[in-house]
Amino acid sequence: MVRRADPVWARAEADIGRVGSAGRFGRADAAAQRMRRSRRRQRAFLVLTGLVLLTVGLLAVTTRTVMFPREDPPVFADAIVVLGGLGSAAVVAKAVDLAQAGYSGHILISDAFGGDTRPANLCARPVPVPGTTVEVECFDPKPTTTRGEAEAIAAIATSRGWNRVVVVTSSYHVSRARVQISRCYAGLLAVMGARQPMDPLKWAYQFGYQSAGFVKAWVTPAC
Repeated sequence: MVRRADPVWARAEADIGRVGSAGRFGRADAAAQRMRRSRRRQRAFLVLTGLVLLTVGLLAVTTRTVMFPREDPPVFADAIVVLGGLGSAAVVAKAVDLAQAGYSGHILISDAFGGDTRPANLCARPVPVPGTTVEVECFDPKPTTTRGEAEAIAAIATSRGWNRVVVVTSSYHVSRARVQISRCYAGLLAVMGARQPMDPLKWAYQFGYQSAGFVKAWVTPAC
């Protein structure tokens, strides 16, 4: 005689099996979720660490190039070029000092701002630097940026056969000016800075401005 399985016990055993399987799958799913969360946290940590290191690196480079730039010693040159010097008496004064010391008999001033902003109207004076035969000339870069100045310097130097140029600019602008001009001008280039008093707010502005200028120089290089 064949005994039939009790349907109640059969259902109970099936339910127990399903519960056991669900428990195993549930534990596996929970472990997988924990692993995914752990991986997301690791990726977020790596991204955050990378951003912090990048920021620190940019700050270090900017501090080095803006606050403590490498300046070249003065050399005897065909011309002393003033970048954006029309708004900075210190830059023009340094160029005049170099000319009076005999490093060049020609000063070329970038009239990047136009109008009557030429310091002391040097370009309009019959004798720009009293007691000397130094010639002073102004030029209008297009565009009125460091890139425009670099391209204008290269064009003027080529047309006049200049092989040695001293460039004077604000100290925080020395590094970026060297990068831009050296891409256009193939002759001997010496870049010097004129320091001027600046408060923390102006330094912060120049940090941001010069950093953006470097990025722009990489994206849209001169010449």
